[in-house]
Amino acid sequence: MAKPRNKRRRLAPRARAGDAEAQFELASAYDFDRPRNVRSAVGWYRRAAEQGHAVAQLFLAEILRDGEAGETDLRAAVKWFRRAADQGDPRAQNALGYALFYGEGVRRDRPAALRWYRRAARQDHDHAQFNLGMMYRNGDVVAKSWKRAIEWFRKAAAQGNVAAYHWLGRIHGGLGSHPEDTREALKWYRKAAAAGDAQSQGHLGVHYHNGDGVRRDWKRSTTLYRAAAQGGDEWSMYLLGLCYRDGEGVHRNRRWARHWLEKAAAQRVKEARRALAQLDAAAS
Repeated sequence: MAKPRNKRRRLAPRARAGDAEAQFELASAYDFDRPRNVRSAVGWYRRAAEQGHAVAQLFLAEILRDGEAGETDLRAAVKWFRRAADQGDPRAQNALGYALFYGEGVRRDRPAALRWYRRAARQDHDHAQFNLGMMYRNGDVVAKSWKRAIEWFRKAAAQGNVAAYHWLGRIHGGLGSHPEDTREALKWYRKAAAAGDAQSQGHLGVHYHNGDGVRRDWKRSTTLYRAAAQGGDEWSMYLLGLCYRDGEGVHRNRRWARHWLEKAAAQRVKEARRALAQLDAAAS
């Protein structure tokens, strides 16, 4: 494998001569090889992008959106996402849809976001499929439909989209007006939890704590709560605090109960604040 500097020297003459593919490869070498030079990467991505190189347009847009070269420039990012999207790049189509949906760098236009999500989803872009599922779940622009939401979440899940696993668990767990199917909910929560999704770990922990669809197992529930809490799920912080307070699945320990309840309270979990007040009252 060529060393980064040798690779850059080899590509530079073709890039300077105007070869768009060489410009893109040189930009990528500055972007992904070490030592990284984002400023040089942006310069070469821009030159390739101006010649119509779709992936260069996409990568340039991502750097501008994320502020990797300094300040963010959402308007310029949208411009380059649109150019790559017009050429059929599904990643750019999804990113443009996201920008239009939330009004980031462009005026909010959710019907247009829907159109771009659809174009990307038809090319099997899992994030676009997930985003379509969320639009049907919430009734954004389209009529609310559990059936269509599940259909799109399943398409995304088939490609390993962890957020889709989670929402399939939530929906089959009886979200809103959707009929509850505990077995199906558990299947999806397990997949999401195994992939490290903190909220799904917490939901799965509740099932084990209550014996809902599984044999009650407080030890396993606290293991799941702990993983979820360490992953930032505030409700699991609260539940883990209760487990330490009550000695369910772990030895009763007021110090650890307070630790996790305080963490949950700091995340504005009202129930945690009440539990802390009760803990203090019991100690006085």
